[in-house]
Amino acid sequence: MARFKPPGSCPACHEPVPARRNSCPHCGASEADGWSDEAHADGLDLPDDSFDYDQFVQREFGGTPPPKVGFDSKTLWWATAVLLLAALTAAYWWH
Repeated sequence: MARFKPPGSCPACHEPVPARRNSCPHCGASEADGWSDEAHADGLDLPDDSFDYDQFVQREFGGTPPPKVGFDSKTLWWATAVLLLAALTAAYWWH
């Protein structure tokens, strides 16, 4: 890759890099890594491709996923419809 010196567009993400910056503020690419596309995830300690979610759940939760909390969207829509119908009926009778 060609040598890049700010200011200008980042060779990896094409966002503007201000003058006197050692790395791109958007993707993290820098001269140290050759302004590569892989720089955006460096140092984030993200799981690699071999990460197994099922093993993670087994290890952390004893094999069962955490319980779901809250209402599902169908219940919420029905409750909203019933309340709206009650409000319209009350407005009609007290009008």
